[in-house]
Amino acid sequence: MTTAAFLLVLTSAFFHATWNFFLKQSSHKTAFLWSFTAVSFVVFLVPMVAVTAVKGLTWSGAGFGLVSAVFHGAYGFSLARSYQLGDLSSVYPVSRGVGPALIPLAAVLLLDERISPWAGAGIGLVIAGIYVIHVQSWALRDVFQPLNALRLPATRAALITGGFITCYSLWDKAALDHLTPLGINQFSLIGYLVVLAPLAFAANASPVRSEWRERKWSIVAAGVCAPAAYMLVLAALTASRVSYVAPTREVGIVLGALAGVLFLGEGYGASRLAGSALIVAGVLTLGVAP
Repeated sequence: MTTAAFLLVLTSAFFHATWNFFLKQSSHKTAFLWSFTAVSFVVFLVPMVAVTAVKGLTWSGAGFGLVSAVFHGAYGFSLARSYQLGDLSSVYPVSRGVGPALIPLAAVLLLDERISPWAGAGIGLVIAGIYVIHVQSWALRDVFQPLNALRLPATRAALITGGFITCYSLWDKAALDHLTPLGINQFSLIGYLVVLAPLAFAANASPVRSEWRERKWSIVAAGVCAPAAYMLVLAALTASRVSYVAPTREVGIVLGALAGVLFLGEGYGASRLAGSALIVAGVLTLGVAP
C-alpha cells in the first residue's frame, strides 16, 4: 500500500468513527441517520453535478450506481437496527470486523487479487484484536465468551451489517471503473434516503424534528464526516488493492471502542485497550505490506 493511500484510509477511519459515535448518541437512530444523509446529499450535490457534467454518466455507470444504492441503503437500515440493540463498543467492532475477514477472501476469489504474507499477518492481527475487544475478563470461562455473543440479537444484526459492508466494498471497487468517487457517494446517499424514509417518517415527522431540535450540530457534523470518510476510501481504492484498503480502514474500530468506553460509559476497558493494540499492530503491518 502506498503512503498516500495509507494516510487517506487513516483519515477516513477517524471520520467514520466520529459519525458512528454521533449516531449511537441519538435517540431515534433511523431519523438521525436519515437526517444527516439528507445533509450529505445537499452538500455534495453541486460538486457531483459539476464532475458528472465534465466526465459524463453512462448507462452502465448508472446501473452500477443503482446497485450501490441498494447495498448502502440496506447497510444503513441494518446499522441503525444494530445500534438500537447494542453498545457502540461492541456493535462497531463486530460490524466493521466482518469486512477484514471476508473481503480479502472475496477479493482473491472474485477480483483475482493476491495477498502477500505481510498483508495476511496484518489481517490476522486485526481479526485477533476484534476478538479480544469482546473478552469481558481473562478468566478461562470468559476467554471464549465472544463466541456466545453470536446468540445475541445485537451481535447478529452487527454481523449482517458487516456482510453488507463486504458487499458494497467489493461492488464499489468495481464501480470505480464506471463512476467517480463523488458519483458513487451520491448514489449511496440516495439509497440511504429511499430505504430509511419509510422508517424515519413511519407515523409522522416528529422523530426527525426531535433529532434536529436536540442534535442539530451533530447531524451537520455527521453529514460532512460520513461522505468524506467514504470518498477518502474510494480515492485510496484507486491507488491500492481492496484487500489492503478495507482492513486498514478498520483502525476506526480502536477509536469507536475507546469512544464508547471513555465517553459513553461502556465497560471492559482493559479488553478494549488490548484489542486496540492488536488492531493497531495489524494496521501498521498492512501499511508496510507490498
